[in-house]
Amino acid sequence: ISNPGFPPSAPSQKLMHQIFTDFCKDIDPNQFEESGCAVCGQLTQSSTLKKLSEMNLNLDILIQDGVTQVERHSSKDALSNIEGPILDSDLDSICQTCYKAVSKGKMPLLALANGKWIGKAPPQLLDLSFAEQLLVARVRHNRCLVRVSSGMHKMRANAISFSNPTPKIY
Repeated sequence: ISNPGFPPSAPSQKLMHQIFTDFCKDIDPNQFEESGCAVCGQLTQSSTLKKLSEMNLNLDILIQDGVTQVERHSSKDALSNIEGPILDSDLDSICQTCYKAVSKGKMPLLALANGKWIGKAPPQLLDLSFAEQLLVARVRHNRCLVRVSSGMHKMRANAISFSNPTPKIY
């Protein structure tokens, strides 16, 4: 029995151009580059973040006494709170989740002002590679537990695997 659809015909130049164009768009750094949210501190795709300076938001909900303190260099230094809304001073954008909550006058669940502020990262943790950042993260993207059995002995192995963010296969 002959199959007229096999082998498939060669793709047209137009289709090849479309495939290459889509691939180049998908690997563009703007598609996967991440930056932190000033309100919650979480890494989010840069393309979905909004500039805080361009938003007309009332940030009074993020003012919480006793959550942040100025760094002390000795035990003799006085305790003093950081005044104003609790935002990461190194960041200037807000994620969609925090924007929705703050615009409704509610405290975002993961906001730094919600007791999540731990201060600046130490210098040893600032220049980590992506894999090192994932290893010290409090939340793992994915964890796979592999159990291998052979005869009377069981061997256990843990492997940390990370999902590939590319949904398309070319």
